[in-house]
Amino acid sequence: MDERSLVFVEVMIAIAVVGVLAFLIYLITQYARRPSGAVAEGGDGGYSPSWYEFVLAAVLLLVVGAILVWQFRAGAHDQLAASDWRLDLRSLIFFIVMLMAAGLGLAVFVISVFVRLHRQSREAASATDVLPASDAAATAAPAAAVQTPSSLRLLGLLGLAVAILLLNWIYLPRTGQYALILYFVYPATLGVALVLLFDKASRAWSAKSGAETVREWLFCDALTFLLFLGFLNLYQAQAGEKYAAMFWDFLAIAAFFLVFWLVDRKLTRYRFLVAYAYLIALPVLLLIWEAVQEVKAPEGLSWWSTIWPFFGLAVIFFVLEIISLIATRGTDHQTVPAIKDGIFVVVYGILLIVAVPGAPV
Repeated sequence: MDERSLVFVEVMIAIAVVGVLAFLIYLITQYARRPSGAVAEGGDGGYSPSWYEFVLAAVLLLVVGAILVWQFRAGAHDQLAASDWRLDLRSLIFFIVMLMAAGLGLAVFVISVFVRLHRQSREAASATDVLPASDAAATAAPAAAVQTPSSLRLLGLLGLAVAILLLNWIYLPRTGQYALILYFVYPATLGVALVLLFDKASRAWSAKSGAETVREWLFCDALTFLLFLGFLNLYQAQAGEKYAAMFWDFLAIAAFFLVFWLVDRKLTRYRFLVAYAYLIALPVLLLIWEAVQEVKAPEGLSWWSTIWPFFGLAVIFFVLEIISLIATRGTDHQTVPAIKDGIFVVVYGILLIVAVPGAPV
């Protein structure tokens, strides 16, 4: 077994050990939370963590620390330094990602334990104020009418994106990466975006005003159109073996899904501010993409054909959106912000038309 395979097996064993220990601790704590007969009869559903839970958590931390010391002990470090493993950038990135995944999983587990304990203490405190059944139903009905999906559901999509990125970095050459992004990822993203738009057209929100819906349509249509332009930019590049901007294309697509979901599915007043921030970031991402791909601007290119008019326009309306949020704080007036967004989309479209380079003479 070569050095890279040995390191891979060690990292997998470390992650498996941490995962099994975390799962065992979860099962034990779930079993401890089951109310006994005396507690059930007494009606006190409060829960206080037992000493062995903290012991198990401490054992988990010690195991993780021992694994890290084992991975970075002097002998192993010398062996890795003597081999050519560190010269392989993709292997080094994969190794770092695996260690980060283990650390992130541990952090999420510890945070979830404290959040659950805090939530249970709040529920125990609020259980003293008992409402009649009719009052409880009356207070729960309005909350159910405006319920929005949890942001944690996006972690599933994030996991798929990370898996595809690892596949590209570890296995595929640059030509394969370019073909995957051009012929699979972008077409699939465009198809999903059209489905989301159709779903938005066939769905009604009782908690959103007409002006708010207009604002959402303006941003969702604009974001989808810019996604089409991103696909055309990648297609016209014809990068092939020179393709090196896979991460930035993935970042733009992931940000598109996040902003589209936030604008369409949530009720927060700041979602339109996030949409303007995304429109500020898009020209910067394009600039980075061109720098990575070493795309040279043609000679005599007008300033209006660069990214800076779009960047400046998005910054201006980002500031106007902040002012609008302050002016409409505590109210539901969205008519003036909707007019502002309409003006922005019109000016942005004009800039896109002006940015098209003229035919060479």
